[in-house]
Amino acid sequence: MSKMMTDYANRTNTIRLRRNKYQSIKIPIRCAVSTTQILARKLWHHRNRIGKILLLYLLTILCLYAVRCQLPYSKLYKYCSNDAISFAAVKEVNDQRLLEAREYLSTLDASKTKIQYLQNGDSNKLRYVIGVVSVARRTDVTYKGQLGYLTQVMSKLHKVTVDNGATSDIFPFICNVDSNPGNHAEALELGTFFPNVTKSYSENVSAGHPTITSREQEKQDYVFCLETALKYKSDYVILIQDDAYPTESFYEVLEHLLKTKVETQIQRGERVTMVTNNERRLGWIKLNIPNSATNYHRNWFFFIQWICLTAVIAGISCLIFHLCKECKPLKSVHPGLYCSSTDKRKRTGYISSSLMLLKTFVYVLLVVWIIGRPYYMKLRATSPYFYALEPGTSCCLVAVLYQPSTLPGLINYLQKTTCTKQLPLDFALDRYRIEKNLKQYLVTPNLFNHIGFYSALNKRFNRNGAEFVHMFDSS
Repeated sequence: MSKMMTDYANRTNTIRLRRNKYQSIKIPIRCAVSTTQILARKLWHHRNRIGKILLLYLLTILCLYAVRCQLPYSKLYKYCSNDAISFAAVKEVNDQRLLEAREYLSTLDASKTKIQYLQNGDSNKLRYVIGVVSVARRTDVTYKGQLGYLTQVMSKLHKVTVDNGATSDIFPFICNVDSNPGNHAEALELGTFFPNVTKSYSENVSAGHPTITSREQEKQDYVFCLETALKYKSDYVILIQDDAYPTESFYEVLEHLLKTKVETQIQRGERVTMVTNNERRLGWIKLNIPNSATNYHRNWFFFIQWICLTAVIAGISCLIFHLCKECKPLKSVHPGLYCSSTDKRKRTGYISSSLMLLKTFVYVLLVVWIIGRPYYMKLRATSPYFYALEPGTSCCLVAVLYQPSTLPGLINYLQKTTCTKQLPLDFALDRYRIEKNLKQYLVTPNLFNHIGFYSALNKRFNRNGAEFVHMFDSS
């Protein structure tokens, strides 16, 4: 009898355990189904409002899509690029700049201009030594006409410095590093206006050697130009490529940034001269970065700017909405968004306002991301006081400002480093910066525009010509 009771008790426990097991499975399923049903009912209840939001998003994307061809840095531009049209447009813009540069040079006295710069080179009070690294670009028959990048750059440099009354403070020179310097006709022609330094390959055993890669040759040429610039005594050395076209305000902005951000800073309401910190010295300041490389996902600092810009626009939009309505009852639009003296209605208004701010934030976040960062940075170019020094990136050496005190160590490091496709010159500089714990900055917006549609390094035309047509400042 006791055995039968025991068996019955065991079977009962087994059945109970199975029921608990099935019940533990059914409870989450029921919760999920219940939650889905509640969510579906709420979505259906607010279907009109959700439909309006989706319609707003759709109309916004359609509007941006309609003007996508005018926004080469936006996320939608890839749907309208046309290489043939871009090539013709780039050539037209370049030819116009070249014509203006030649007309300006024709108004100068070549001998007086060069003598003045040579006299500057003997001075010990130079503000900037500006070296322009140049090679002859030999294009194929598809491009009929002259590129004339070096002519445009040197002409603009002279014009900007004259307009700012700074011709006695700078020493610009052409650093001719072509493998056949005598064949660089453009550099020889401009040598009547500006000092011209030629790299001699007769003493360089590796020059033109088939084992020297283009990256390594680029590094050797860069080191030569740095060494040449270091021979002159100046506060700063600027090394640019021969297709780095200066903006109209580059000198004024650069002076403002150096005097207010680097050489001195405002502390407790007073301007204080900064003392060099040997533990964290300034290495260089990059004066250009390709606009296509400045999107929000490229750098942590750019990402923070994206969030902050969105928050500002969304906050201002909501504030304007409230001010326009003057806190009048808006139950038909947003229940609870109205002024009231009761705590309950105030609480409801706060919740509704928060939801409205959240929805506006998400909407603006997507719009800002689609349009692209370069177009918002363009607003800073309206005044020299809006330009900023931001954390630098490892990308690109189109135009860089160096402190002379850091150049001997950098030159020595580069001479011992072999640059390859995996380790290009700009990455080698970044390694040196990390090793020596140096600071680097990036001027935003750009002070130099990259106009080199034909790449001297890759010996070909760039794929996206729109970037060279829709430059923000090519005046």
